[in-house]
Amino acid sequence: MILLDTDILIDAEMYSFDTTQMYTASILSRAELELGVSRAKTAFERQERQVRLALLDTWLDWLIFDVAASRGYGLVAGQARITGARLRNKDALIAGQAYSLGLPVMTRNTADYEPFSTYIVLIEPQKK
Repeated sequence: MILLDTDILIDAEMYSFDTTQMYTASILSRAELELGVSRAKTAFERQERQVRLALLDTWLDWLIFDVAASRGYGLVAGQARITGARLRNKDALIAGQAYSLGLPVMTRNTADYEPFSTYIVLIEPQKK
């Protein structure tokens, strides 16, 4: 199973997904996508984003952020900060959740996840 980062979900139609592989995403990414819906500049854009989110809801089982995920976050974010790395909390939360589940993360933004690379495997997406 591969955990998809929010940046992959936003443009999922641009990527090829292995039909023999299972994919999942964090409920935290879903929250980011909901924010994107509410921040749409036009009614058309809002509707388009709502449709894309509804399609993701049919495709994915969203991972709940639970106690194990919070422990994973504490570990990966804490260790990355010790090294002086600059972190984006959203990425650290998703990295912690992936770590807690032993899942790799597919993202376009591998540099943002580099501080956690000793704890999680990063996968770059394949474009169609």
